[in-house]
Amino acid sequence: MGFYNVIIVGAGPAGTTLAYELARKGIKVLLLEKERLPRYKVCAGGVSVKAANLLGFDISSVVEATIYGVRITYQVGNIGTRLYHQPLAYAVMRDKFDYLLTQKAKEAGATVLDGREVTQIRWHSEGVSVQTSRKTFTARIVVGADGAYSVVAESAGLMRNATLSTALQAEIPVSPDKLVNWDSIVEIDVGHLQGVYGWVFPKRDHLSIGVTRVNQAKKLAPYYEQLLASLNLNGSKLPQPKSHLIPFRKMGMPIQQGKVLLLGDAAGLASPLTGEGIYYAIKSAKLAAPVILRYLEGDASDLQDYGRVVDEQLMPNLNIARKMARFVAAVPRLALDLVRQDIVWEIACCLLRGEKTYVGIEEELKGFSVFNHVFQQGEVRE
Repeated sequence: MGFYNVIIVGAGPAGTTLAYELARKGIKVLLLEKERLPRYKVCAGGVSVKAANLLGFDISSVVEATIYGVRITYQVGNIGTRLYHQPLAYAVMRDKFDYLLTQKAKEAGATVLDGREVTQIRWHSEGVSVQTSRKTFTARIVVGADGAYSVVAESAGLMRNATLSTALQAEIPVSPDKLVNWDSIVEIDVGHLQGVYGWVFPKRDHLSIGVTRVNQAKKLAPYYEQLLASLNLNGSKLPQPKSHLIPFRKMGMPIQQGKVLLLGDAAGLASPLTGEGIYYAIKSAKLAAPVILRYLEGDASDLQDYGRVVDEQLMPNLNIARKMARFVAAVPRLALDLVRQDIVWEIACCLLRGEKTYVGIEEELKGFSVFNHVFQQGEVRE
């Protein structure tokens, strides 16, 4: 039975970032991943500039495409393309991206074990025991960074009432002459169904194509087929899409209990407006690290500061994103028309680059009467 200060379950951006942050401070960390690394992960693979900057090290070796703009479509009909003079995001494949982060954690001193599915978690006076398919490990703290289907969250009775969004996605190989149509841009489609949107992310030799909607999984498949048909990908191999869930936390929902805390998707930390989860995975790890350090060093009696700091630093922005998502769902065409205005487009770009926050842009967008209503009421009706 191996003993560690901290056991982290899940080698995605949240778990690897926390392992990196703690290991470089001399903390004995074990990072467990149920799959063999590198492993495929269903994800659009968009790393915003603000997320990349938050990491603090170069990710260029795994960048498949640099995104400078967006093609906007309404009910799969082209409205227009907006470009920015600086990068907005980087398209990555999660197997390569997560593996890079895992290697950084190992270089910092973390122990990484893959192919180790967690089967049981037990709490006792000395800490926490984590049983895997091969061995049982113990630690003072266990961290759930194991996504929407978090074993850690389930074991601790956390995140049981989170709102869930379902997504369908596939990786579609395309010829170079068609791939060039998405050179440096992503495509976003809205208006087909209320609250649903589709996306196309360019990769080095294929397109990541998906659709998502909150609580309406059964209606996604027909929309996905319509989106594919609109892209004129005749001759491309069209594999069956895979599904995944994106949980959304509400203010005050517990993400820490006793010697357990949750990060990233396991904690429901993703933007309800864009679905962006990688930034919030990394950020939640950065917020958790000093809380864990203070506890291990005896400067704090518990881990409750983590929930408080997430509520203070992340949730106000996510709450505004939720209001804006309701607005887009209610009046998608109006929302797209607003994005075409220079001031709104500039604000959106600065948001992706980390130069503005949702809290900050709330004040700027109140100059638009329709947004003023959104921020006051949290919903808009046609």
